[in-house]
Order: sequence, then structure tokens, then C-alpha cells
Amino acid sequence: MIILTVDDLRKLIRNERKRRGLTQARAAGLVGYTQKWLSDFERGKANPPVDMALNIITVLGIRLEATVTVEPASHVFEEEPSL
Repeated sequence: MIILTVDDLRKLIRNERKRRGLTQARAAGLVGYTQKWLSDFERGKANPPVDMALNIITVLGIRLEATVTVEPASHVFEEEPSL
């Protein structure tokens, strides 16, 4: 699965949690979070810090890989913009 948005990450976490047969309460408890936090995250009502998202990903056994594109991002300037 390609993760391009936070919503993609939410879906990945929710789907993998369910695939493993874990309730929100159990999955959240494994990393010391509340069921409400995980519920809010999965429903898009909370955006956790990266470390919290990585903790739940690790507990679920999800492996993330990064790919760097060679095309420059549209917000990167070749030259200093003039004011």
C-alpha cells in the first residue's frame, strides 16, 4: 500500500488492527494509549505526533519503507525568490 496522506495511514492502521483481531482498546493498550485516542485517530478526529503513530505501527507489525523521488517538489526553488 502506498501511503500519501494521513488518511491512508489511518486506513492502514485500522485494517491491520482488525486483520490481527485486535480491538481498539487492546491495540491502544499495547502501547500505553487510550481506546479513545485510537478511535479518534482512526476516524480522523486526531492527528498524533509522529512518535505515537510509529509506536502503533510497530505494535501492529507494519513495516514502512520510504522512496525518494528524483523530481524536485513544486515548493523547492532553484533560485532565491525575489521579493
